[in-house]
This record gives sequence, structure tokens and C-alpha cells, in this order.
Amino acid sequence: MEGAKRHHRNCVLVLLTLSALSAVSVFGRVVSEPIREKARFDVRGRPSSERIILKLTRDAGRRLSDARAALRTAGPAPFESALRQDTQDALQQWNSQRIRRAYPFKFAHSELAAEFGLDRYYVVDVPRGTDTTVMAEQFGQLGGDIESAAVSTIGGISQTIPNDPDFPLQYGMNNTGQTYGPFGEFGTFDSDIDAPEAWEIHTGRPGTVTLAIIDSGVGPHPDLDDRMVPGANMQEPTRCDGGPFDGLPCFSDEDCSGFVCSPSRLTIDENGHGTQVAGVAAATGNNGIGIAGVTWGANIMPIRVVDAGGGGEPVHAFSGLVWAVDHGAQVCNLSLQYFGITVPDTEMFQAAVDYAHANNVLVVAAAGNAGVLGVPVPGSLTHILTVSATNDLDIFVAGLGFGPEVDVSAPGETIYSTLPPDIYGYNSGTSFSSPHVAGLAALIKSYAFYLTNDEIADIIKSTADDKGDVGRDDLYGYGRINAGAALAAVVPSIAIVAADPPDGSIDARQPSQPNGSDPNGWDSVELTFDEETAGLLASDFTISVDPPGTAPGIQMLTTNGNTVTLKLDSVIPVVAWTTITHNGSNTSVRLGYLPADVNNDRLSSSADILALIDAINEVGDPLQIWQTDINRSGVVTPSDILRVIDLLNGADAYDTFITASLPE
Repeated sequence: MEGAKRHHRNCVLVLLTLSALSAVSVFGRVVSEPIREKARFDVRGRPSSERIILKLTRDAGRRLSDARAALRTAGPAPFESALRQDTQDALQQWNSQRIRRAYPFKFAHSELAAEFGLDRYYVVDVPRGTDTTVMAEQFGQLGGDIESAAVSTIGGISQTIPNDPDFPLQYGMNNTGQTYGPFGEFGTFDSDIDAPEAWEIHTGRPGTVTLAIIDSGVGPHPDLDDRMVPGANMQEPTRCDGGPFDGLPCFSDEDCSGFVCSPSRLTIDENGHGTQVAGVAAATGNNGIGIAGVTWGANIMPIRVVDAGGGGEPVHAFSGLVWAVDHGAQVCNLSLQYFGITVPDTEMFQAAVDYAHANNVLVVAAAGNAGVLGVPVPGSLTHILTVSATNDLDIFVAGLGFGPEVDVSAPGETIYSTLPPDIYGYNSGTSFSSPHVAGLAALIKSYAFYLTNDEIADIIKSTADDKGDVGRDDLYGYGRINAGAALAAVVPSIAIVAADPPDGSIDARQPSQPNGSDPNGWDSVELTFDEETAGLLASDFTISVDPPGTAPGIQMLTTNGNTVTLKLDSVIPVVAWTTITHNGSNTSVRLGYLPADVNNDRLSSSADILALIDAINEVGDPLQIWQTDINRSGVVTPSDILRVIDLLNGADAYDTFITASLPE
């Protein structure tokens, strides 16, 4: 590829121990070394915490849910009385401080959530020093309301080794045998994922696919900032968003008197791991700075599930994954590992993965860094694409994760990527092989949006370069991924590249119809695609309205070369955005209808009438008089000025005229 390359932020989280990163200088490059902190462990040597996870029976979950709904009052209120007396007694015996749903927010797909039992996982917080192992065993034997119970185990991110910049340093993308790395490493020609070959086909349509980085967060970085979308911080308390309790802590929407209980928005990545992972997958390419990610156009959704030292519990990752699915992610990267995780925690995690899979979301996970046979959670779960690591010689990296759960492999040793706020460095581990695959999945989805999550996974596996034993093996899976071969194996979606009216246009004609007239608004849209449009049907498009309302339908569709003309069965609704989406590519055009926005502030208000009056009185630009078809006759004439006079004299729909606006 010619031209400057873009930067990626990719970080893979492997939950092992709590760690913090301190930077030291080696030959003028940034290198991070782990500073270990003492983790908390239960009596069996597993990392533990001051809480346990309960999975309730369906009946108990229903009773608790009904009790919560009945207690929509001022702030949090106890609702444990809905549980059986023996369960209440056990909670009191252990001085439980709080019982709350593991995923505190509303499910976007409540029926699927109930099917997989996501709504029946609860967290019980207890005082520091509580023997949560014994407590969990007691609750597990209690029966009745309790289906399972376990200590909420703790993990941390894998240790990283970051260093320094530029596309030639990314051997994993394009290996020419070049010198790279902090110590002058060099590799073997073509021991890479053939990224330039893929980019010759497609680099990623901006904004069509959202990639969730479920990690330590994603910090600010010039190679990532322009494509960041709102994320969530599962490590901090949730708060009410709106209503009488706005800003107060909450554990569910019920605590907010029906308003939304929201996680904190991410603004920083104190660890740096998630930023590195994001860079590998999706740093902006060909922008003249830093590095290039596998996909250059994906939205990056940061989900923080570990703290600054790399520690986190499965419930955080569980919640982060579900939140990402509910907020539009199509691909999720989990560079995490949990060793010694309990069976209930594993079941909770599997339920979240199943929820994602059922919603057509592809989940990619690291194989871990244990160096022994067997992949830890989440890579060991079903419905996950699990990734091991190769090096610049196309050889499995000894000492990292492998086992029968491995699906594919990707470069994971001495990987160069983004670090907050604006630097770059090297890192090693399956944490960084995983985002190579997640980035490829997002690139394929952008190129062929119609593909399902399973179809994308099958394409990645079937086009991988076989390594090791012939066929699938425990070190490489089906092989080291080949992005060029994967893109070449699919038929692309055609995509909208232009429209008439143009995307974002606002029809500023007054909606009321004086004298019984029925002038036309926008009821026809011409869409231009990047390929021939023959064969497109009305069913290939979806029309939606924001704020929600009745959307027009497609009365007739005609094609001509690269263009499609959609004749709507009604004009686009007033005071709303109407979005026409081509389903196969997830590309769209958005058109607004706003009555008489004379001063172009995207509001229809008294200021617009004043602007016309000023124009009449020759204050300001007199041409402004003629810029708005107030009466929607289809032609701007002096009668529009008379219409303004009627509005001012109360002879017309003044309220309709001055109260219109469009949402952001």
C-alpha cells in the first residue's frame, strides 16, 4: 500500500494477577514493566473478592423482579423480602450489605436475556474479611431460591512489554524480513496476515461496524479519537441518568424511579492495555501518523472491565459484554483470561456469550498466556473465536495459551501499537493476537454486511494459512489468519455513496396547509451506489424515523445503473429525521423536515420570523426573504411574506411554526 499508514489501539486483557505498568527508557524507547500487587485469594488459592454471585431459580427471579417493580420509589429500597425465609436468614447471617442484579441495566432483548438466564444472576456484597468461599458453599447447598452460588473471582491483565512507532514496525501486517522491535529483531518474509492484500480490496467503510474493546478502556489517541463512540465503565458505580435522582448511585432502573441507570462513560485508560488492543484492531490507516489497524473504518466502543492495575471480576466482563451487545456492537474483543474461575461464574459468562451470539455478534477472545494445555475462560467458552499467538517466523509463541479450544492464530509477539495519550510501544501476548482477528472480523463485516457472525468466523478459519500439523491442531487452530484471502473469499455488499437530496439535508418548508392546499414535501430520494444496482428490491431497505413515529413506506423502486430511485408513499415526517438504510451494507442517508428554518440553526423558532422581519426592514441580508418557502407552494414568492404577517397576527399555525426542532 502506498501513502502513510494509520494507527491502531489494540489491547488484549488476560486476567491473571493485579498489575500496574511503570515505564522505563530502553534505548530511547518506551518499555513497560509489571509492578505486581498482592491479589486477594480464597482458601483454595483462587483470586476472590468481597462478594458472591448467586443464580436464582426462575421462580425466585420472577418474585424478585416483581418486588423491584413495586418499589419504584425514592432511591434504592430493600426487596429481599420477596425471597424465601431461609434465603433471607442466610443473607442476614452473613451480614450481606446489598443484593443486586449482576447486569443492572435494561436488556435490549429481554426475551433472549430470560432464555439464557441473564436476568437471574445477582451479586451479594459482604463486609471485607468475610470468608466468601464458605459463604458460597453454604448458599450453594441451600436450594430453594438458589440455583447456584460461587465466589466472584478476580483476574487481571496479562503482562505487557510496549515500546515504539510506524507501519514498517508492524511485521504482523506486512513482513518483508525488515528490522523492527526494541532490539533490532527481524523476521521471515510473508510471515504476516497479508493486510496490504486485504486493503487492496477494502479498508473498512467508516461508521458501518462497531467493534467493542472489552478491556481496561481505550484512552485518547490521535490514531483512534475520530472513531470513538460512547462506551461504558463497569468498574465504577452506576448512576441515574435524568429524573429526580439524576446523578445519584443506582443498581437498576427501578432505583431511578423509572429513569435509566447508566454506567459511567469512559474517558481514560489508566492501564494502557485496552488502548494497545484497540490500535492493533482499528487504528486509522493511511492518515500520515503512527500505525495502521486491520480495519480503518470501524467505530471503537471502549468498555472498561478491569481497573488501572489490571484487576477485574467476571461480573464486570459479563456486564460489559451484554452492554456492548445492547448498544450496537457487531464484534467484541475479549483479551481476558480468568484462571480458577468457578462454575457459576463460567455459566454466567457463557450466558452472556450465548446472548451475544444469538444477537448475531461475533465474540473474539485470547487463548491466554498460561503456556500449558487448556485455554482459560473466556476463550474456552462456546460461540467464541479463540486466538493463539504466532511470531515473526510464523511459529507458535512458546509459553502462551494453546489447546483444543483454539480456532485460529495471529501475530502476538512484539506487536507495535498505540498507547495513551499519543505514543506507541511494543507488547506481547495473545492479548494482541486476538485483536488482529477481531479487526479482520470487523473488516469483513464492513465489506459484506449481510454475513452472519458464524459465517464470518467460518470464513476466517477456512482462509487461514495452515501451520503446524496438517489440518486443525492445538497450537495454531485452523492456521494463522490471512486477511487478503478472507476478503477475496466473500462477495461484497454494494453501498450507498451519495444521495439526492444529500445526506443530512433538511427540508425547511412550513408543514401547515392553508386554504386546503396539499403541496408536496420530499417523497422521492435518489441513491447512488458504488456498484450496479440491478436486482435491488424494496425489502433491501429499511426506513425509520427519529423521534419514533410513522415512517413512510416505499411505493415504487426503480434502478438505473448505479442509482436507485425510491418513491415514498408519503412525505418524510415533519420535525423528525428520516433514515433510509440499505440493509446489505448498513449504509444510509438521513433527511430532516423542519418548518421554516430561516437562519440555519436547525431550529424553527421565533428567531426565524424575526430574521424574515429584519430582511423585510432591510436589516441584514434582504435576500433572506426569498430563502424559505413558508407556505410550501413549491415556489418562493411574495405570498410567503404575507404568510409571515398571518403568523404574526395569529391567523395561522404560529405554535406549529415556532416549536419545531430536530434531535442531535
